[in-house]
Amino acid sequence: MEEITGQNPIKIYFYKEEEEFNGLKRALLYYSIPDFCAFGNIKSYNTSKGYSSLFNTFISYVFKDNHLLANDPTDISCITPAMLNDALDRAKANKDSPRHYHSLFRIIRLWFSLSSEGMIPEKYKINIDYVSVDNKRRHKDVVKHFQGTVSTWIPFSERDLAKLINYSLFWLEKALPKLIDMRDYIDSLKLVKTKGSPFSTKGANEEFENMTNIFIDEVCVMSSSFSSLKPQEKNGYKTHQYNWKNSYAIALDHIRNSLFIFIGLLLGMRSREMRQLMLDDIFKDNNEEYWINITRFKTTSDTNYHGETEVMPVPFFIGECVDLFKHLKSLSDFEKQGYLFQSNKSRKEVNNFTAGNIRLITAEIRKFTGVERPHSHRFRKTSAEILINRNEKNIDLIRMLFGHESYEMTLRYIARNPFMVKAVAEAIEVNFTEDFHEVVTNIRDQSYSGKPAERIASAIIKAPEKFAGKQLKLQLMNYISHLLSSGEMLFIHRTAIGMYCIHSEEITIDNLTPCLAENKNLSLPLSPDISNCQLECKHCVVVEKAKQAISGNIEFYQSILESTDGVGVKAKARLRKKLSAAEKHIEALDKNKLKIQEAIDVRELLV
Repeated sequence: MEEITGQNPIKIYFYKEEEEFNGLKRALLYYSIPDFCAFGNIKSYNTSKGYSSLFNTFISYVFKDNHLLANDPTDISCITPAMLNDALDRAKANKDSPRHYHSLFRIIRLWFSLSSEGMIPEKYKINIDYVSVDNKRRHKDVVKHFQGTVSTWIPFSERDLAKLINYSLFWLEKALPKLIDMRDYIDSLKLVKTKGSPFSTKGANEEFENMTNIFIDEVCVMSSSFSSLKPQEKNGYKTHQYNWKNSYAIALDHIRNSLFIFIGLLLGMRSREMRQLMLDDIFKDNNEEYWINITRFKTTSDTNYHGETEVMPVPFFIGECVDLFKHLKSLSDFEKQGYLFQSNKSRKEVNNFTAGNIRLITAEIRKFTGVERPHSHRFRKTSAEILINRNEKNIDLIRMLFGHESYEMTLRYIARNPFMVKAVAEAIEVNFTEDFHEVVTNIRDQSYSGKPAERIASAIIKAPEKFAGKQLKLQLMNYISHLLSSGEMLFIHRTAIGMYCIHSEEITIDNLTPCLAENKNLSLPLSPDISNCQLECKHCVVVEKAKQAISGNIEFYQSILESTDGVGVKAKARLRKKLSAAEKHIEALDKNKLKIQEAIDVRELLV
C-alpha cells in the first residue's frame, strides 16, 4: 500500500514466528483496506496500518492469554462470551496501556460482523451469542473509559486551555523579543557554522554572558556555558570557550511548541496537515496580511494520494511570530530541512515529517504545561466547542468574540486581535459545515430518515442544481455563517456512525429533548447531549451508514423483550419505544433509498 506519492509505502507485516495467527490476520485486515472495506468507513491506508496494531492486541488478550491458536477451528470454537468479556475486563484494567480496552473491543466487533455476514473463511468464524459481549452496557463503558483516558477528540477544559495559552504567550510575547536580540548579537560575532559554533575569548566576556543568559519571571529562557582552556605558553592567559547552541535550540523548540498550540487552536488543522507545513507556507501578502498554504487530505475524494491545497488567512500575531521564528532559525544551521515544526535540538536529517514527530511535540507540551493528552485533534476541536457548548461563561465569550464586551480569562489574547476573533468564529462554521455536508450528500446520494432529513430532501428535490457540484460545501458554509452571524440557534453534530443531531430550537426545562430527559443535573442554557442520542428524537437524522448498527440494536431489543427474566414493566415499555423508533428508521431508510435521484430523474423527463 502506498501513501500520497508512493514514495513511502505503508506495510503490514506477517511474521513467520506468528504463522498460527497470520491466517486470521489476513482474513480480518483485508477488510480494513480502503479498496475492500466492508462498511465504507475506512478511507486511508494509515487506518489499515492502525488495524494491524489492533490485531496484535486482540491476539494477545484473546488467544495467547488463553493458550489458543487461531489456525485451529477447534480452538476458536472453545472461545466463549465469558472469555471475551474477561479479555475486555483485563484490557480495561491495564493502566499501562489504556488504549487496549477500546482497541480490543473494535477488533472483536469487526470479527463478529465479518463472521455473521459470512465474509471470512469458515474456519476463522466465531459462532457465539454476540449480544453477551457486544451490547449497550459494554458500548457505554468503552466510550466512558475512552473519553476518560485516551480520547483525542475531547476539547480542552478551560483550566487546561489556560495552561496552554499561558505557556505559549510567555514564549511568544516575553521570550521571543529577547531571543531576537540575542540572535542578532550572536550573528554579529560571525561565528563559524561548526557543530557547536563556540565563542572563544581571552578570559571571561561579560557582554557575551549578559546577552546569552536570559531569565524572565524567574524562568531560564536561555543560558550559555563556558570552559577554560589551558593557558597559552606565549601569553599566559586562559581562553574562555562559550557554548550557547544547545540552549538556543531548546529555546527554539519552546517557540515551536507555542506556535503549534496557537496554529492548532485557531486554524483547525489535522495532524497530517500540520506535518506538511514548511517555514515558507506562512507568508505575508502585499496588503501586509498573513496567509497559510494548507494541503487537505481527509476532505478529498482520494485521501491516500491527492491532497488539495488551499490558502487560509492567519491571525496577524501568529504570522508575525512565525516571521520572527524564521529569523531565529536563520542563525547558523537551524533552518535544517525547512519544516515549520521540526525539532531544533536534533541533528538528524528529516526527509519525511511523520506522526511520530508530532507525538514528540505533544509530549513536550504535556511535559511543560502539565496538560494530559494534548493531541492535535483536541486543539482542532477546542475553539469550536467553546462556542458550541453554551454554558454561562461561554455566552460571555460569544459576546466578546462578536465585539460586545471583553472577557476576563486566559484567552484574553483573542480579545486583543480582531483577526483572531474571525478565525475562532470560522472554526465553528467549519465544524458545522463538515458535518452538515456529510448529512446533505448522504441524503442526496443514498437514503435518509428523520424529520430534519425530510425537510432537506424536499429542498433538494425542489432545487437539485443548488445541491450539486463542487460549490456545495461553499454554499453550506455561507448558509451556516449567515445563520450564526444573525444570532439564529443552530446545532449540528455527528452522534454516531450515520447519525446526526440537527437542532435549531431553544431547549427549556419544560421542553427537554430525549437525550436530556433523564438527566437530573441540568443547568441553563441547555444544548443536546450527543453522547446520549435517542432514535425517537425529532431532531435525529439517520443515513444509510447507520443501517447495520440500528439493525443490530433491533435484534438486541428483541432478544431482551423475549426474555422475561429480570426485566420490569417500565423497562419493557422503554425498550418497546426504542424498538419502534429503530424499526421506523429502518423502514424509512428502505423506503427513501435513492428516492431523491429518482425524483430528479422524473422531474427532468417532465421538463
